[in-house]
Amino acid sequence: MRPTRPLCAALLLALAGCPIEPGPAPRPLSSFQVKVLGVFERVGTNRNPLPVVAPCVALYGSQAAVPSDIKGQAGCRYVIPRGEAEFDIKATALGLDGEPYRDFNGSVSFRVVPGDLPNDLRARWAMANFGEIEATVRAAHPYAEARVWVEDAPPRNIYDGGAVDPAALPASSAHTYASGTSEIVYFADQTLQSLQLPGELDNRSSPFAGNFVSVGKNPSSGATLLQNCSDDPARNGREALMVVTGLDPSGFFVTDISACRVKEVLADGIGNTVRTAEPPEPCWIAQADGGREESVDGGAGKCGISEKTCTRRGDCPGYSPGTFASMFVYNYNFPDNLDEGDLLFTLAGGVQEFTSTTQLVFPSWSTAERVRRLPQAEWNKWLQYARPYDLNARTCGQDNAALPFLTDSLCGHNRRNMKMESLESGLVRIRRARFPRKFENCDFNANGSVPFFCETKPPNEDWQWSTCSFDAPEPEADRVERVCNHDCVIGLNKNAGIICSEQTTFRGFGQYVVELAPPGPSSQGLDDALPLRMQTAVARLSPGADAGMAPNPSVRLTGYGAGAEVAITCSKPARYKVGGALVVAAETDLPIAPGQIVRVGFSGTDSAIAFQAVDEQATCTVGLNAHTRINLITRDAVPELEPDCSEVDPDETRARQCQYLRGAEFDIIGHLRQAQPARPRWIVIPRAADDLCCYPGPGMECPRPIQPCQ
Repeated sequence: MRPTRPLCAALLLALAGCPIEPGPAPRPLSSFQVKVLGVFERVGTNRNPLPVVAPCVALYGSQAAVPSDIKGQAGCRYVIPRGEAEFDIKATALGLDGEPYRDFNGSVSFRVVPGDLPNDLRARWAMANFGEIEATVRAAHPYAEARVWVEDAPPRNIYDGGAVDPAALPASSAHTYASGTSEIVYFADQTLQSLQLPGELDNRSSPFAGNFVSVGKNPSSGATLLQNCSDDPARNGREALMVVTGLDPSGFFVTDISACRVKEVLADGIGNTVRTAEPPEPCWIAQADGGREESVDGGAGKCGISEKTCTRRGDCPGYSPGTFASMFVYNYNFPDNLDEGDLLFTLAGGVQEFTSTTQLVFPSWSTAERVRRLPQAEWNKWLQYARPYDLNARTCGQDNAALPFLTDSLCGHNRRNMKMESLESGLVRIRRARFPRKFENCDFNANGSVPFFCETKPPNEDWQWSTCSFDAPEPEADRVERVCNHDCVIGLNKNAGIICSEQTTFRGFGQYVVELAPPGPSSQGLDDALPLRMQTAVARLSPGADAGMAPNPSVRLTGYGAGAEVAITCSKPARYKVGGALVVAAETDLPIAPGQIVRVGFSGTDSAIAFQAVDEQATCTVGLNAHTRINLITRDAVPELEPDCSEVDPDETRARQCQYLRGAEFDIIGHLRQAQPARPRWIVIPRAADDLCCYPGPGMECPRPIQPCQ
């Protein structure tokens, strides 16, 4: 029943007579005045001022000479740090009247935008002391126009194992959420290189994953994106040139062809080191005629890239194989109005990691030049500078040692391999690759997948391939599939000496295993990156051989065991023979011609190989094959190529094409992508059939539509 009007009036009169308690007085805190006193970085245990960009250094002559009050200004930007930047700040609490509020002694939290604070909660807040806060705020990935924020707010929780450590938080109190920000601290603009260059020896993620970024400048802005190269003077200050290197059914690949060459980082400070460093750049001595020659006897010269003063090659640094300046742009469909070789002004999107390959998603771009509008002879105007890099055993992360390590069979398996990371999404070439001779289905339960495998070292045992479930028992069904998978992909047990690819992986993802060239002379398309994996013998002529008085002497190379496979080449005609420790080559043994590559397997008690010259002195090289493998995807580029074929197919044409495929060796150009769960982890993706060429097997042809290598 509703109350009557007289009752309502009585209630209102009663309420009007009740005293009303006043609410709490508002805290007089309104904001914070924030000043950045300096920006620093840590190198080991040392704390140094964060460097500024090279053009600013050029104005003052050195980093030390740059005045501190212009650092971080628009004309003298800080470099984007590879690790964390440390902002020394002083903040003052301000009252409602705009004057310092000295009664504020609460906790404040920090933000750096753009930037990422440490995961340690203790580093995300500080206490005010009579309205003053002096602190060092650490942040990774600041770039472009960054600001430091101070807020009367609790720090954002970081959950560790599902809970927040209460000891890492300030005492609970009321907050006004008043805030203040510093003036802009200018950092270098983003480039494709800064997006890809990790701050540590770990190739699994971009430092800017999860951020929306913009690279390049539109001409309407009146500015141009320039390279900042402290270690590469020749490219310092050059205009960034982002070239489309290939199109894909779901996007495109782009490379900054003017990006700075990057010194190789040899260690991460916690004991992890590069297995085989890149060779130092040459030390050049200028000649009077304008030429130059390499210093080999201590003459004064300059390093070829860094331009440091040097007297020998060892004084110069080594540089990464790539520039970390390529990226895949995931457009969700084929990119219209874009062609291979086009030049871009700008590129923007969200940074995402897809199986550890960095890509831009929800992208946008503006085109600087459409090469297909030029005469056909100029379509390669920009693309010609995106030269493919030849992958080799050193790039794959192997030791320059006589005997391979367990993981050498998988190119780039170690997640600390920065050589491969520097080339990610760029064009690479693999030489003398051999295709699988066998596809094996290891998906015994027909669920469409097989377990991958990891290297492990059980106590008191050697390194071995095993399960990746280190903290849980492996189900027997998974174990059987996993053993089948690694025996096939690595070439173990029943698959020893066989190039095998797991069939379910091929059918599901289109990727299959190919084997890279073994050690040997690069002039023959082999891999000379690890000299200790090769032995050389000189087969000489007998002094009396011309008169028929004595046969040419035999020379021997030893140290091989059963199961080893080697590649043999000779500079001149020679004969060879495999056998025991005292094997001798004679005139009745097999010949090898100059330029010919002979693959030999050792079995039983074989341990050596001997050579004999025919009619000229011959230098013969024997390279020990580590059977290094990488993944390849050709279904979009060359759909006619069928690697999972049968040499005894009832269809005579298909059988013959399969024989051609398996008997040949291939040079292959393609984009390099990473897939952490895959084995091998790195994949080469050709763009079209002309990215492959073939060295036919004896008496054979190249499989259609592949052309012979020139």
